[in-house]
Amino acid sequence: MAFPSLLPWLSGSLEVLFPRECLVCTRPLRGASLCFRCTPRLPDLPLLTARCCRHCFSGLPGSAAGPCEACLTFPLLFRHSRHLWDYSFLARDLIRAIKYRPSRLLARAYGETVGSLLAVMFPDPHWDLLVPIPSSAATFRRRLFHPCADLAQGMIPFVPGAELCHALHHARSRAPQATLSHDQRLQGARSILSVRSAARLTNQRVLLVEDVITTGATSASAARALLEAGAASVDIVALARASVWPRFRRRVWKLFARDAAPGTAGL
Repeated sequence: MAFPSLLPWLSGSLEVLFPRECLVCTRPLRGASLCFRCTPRLPDLPLLTARCCRHCFSGLPGSAAGPCEACLTFPLLFRHSRHLWDYSFLARDLIRAIKYRPSRLLARAYGETVGSLLAVMFPDPHWDLLVPIPSSAATFRRRLFHPCADLAQGMIPFVPGAELCHALHHARSRAPQATLSHDQRLQGARSILSVRSAARLTNQRVLLVEDVITTGATSASAARALLEAGAASVDIVALARASVWPRFRRRVWKLFARDAAPGTAGL
């Protein structure tokens, strides 16, 4: 009888779909992916939007929504940059579980979470393409999936009319970003990513999808490549942004100064 031979396969499939333990801390669970101790609280986005720079989402004195002094001095290549959390504590543990355990289930689930909040986070939540930042070839061989692609897949149902477009690829072999120091991440940053097909991007409004913005070098390289390929505009959304990002903002801006003009249109 063939049925008993299917039981191990069915059990394994159900374990993936309905894990018996928290995917971050491994505590026993029933009917969930994370335990309550490992679930980061969502920020008060309407309040943050009112108190943060409308371009880079950094805090502002008072209650006016920007632009901030840094955006006026060192303009981003993006129209708008948004993230849910600071890269610390529970958010850091969650993202590490997505990337290093690794977990496509968590990536899709939190892609849906971000997707449901896009209309609150962005002043103009209308895009033609969702473009995930790809993992390097070496990182993909270890994980067997691209976390940002799964995040973007979870967002797609919340962006009517938009398509998922794998427009970017790593232009050259490079050590995984997580193994590099912050200074090393800036070396050769201008050529980290390139575009597969420029024709696909002509006059398209792009939402770039990232897991963590650290120094900003990778996301700036992605924006430069997309804009040079003809994209009308690029926004970026990430699960989190690292506390070092403001320290490297001037250096990243200097690296991409020749490309600064497109992102200043909204200032």
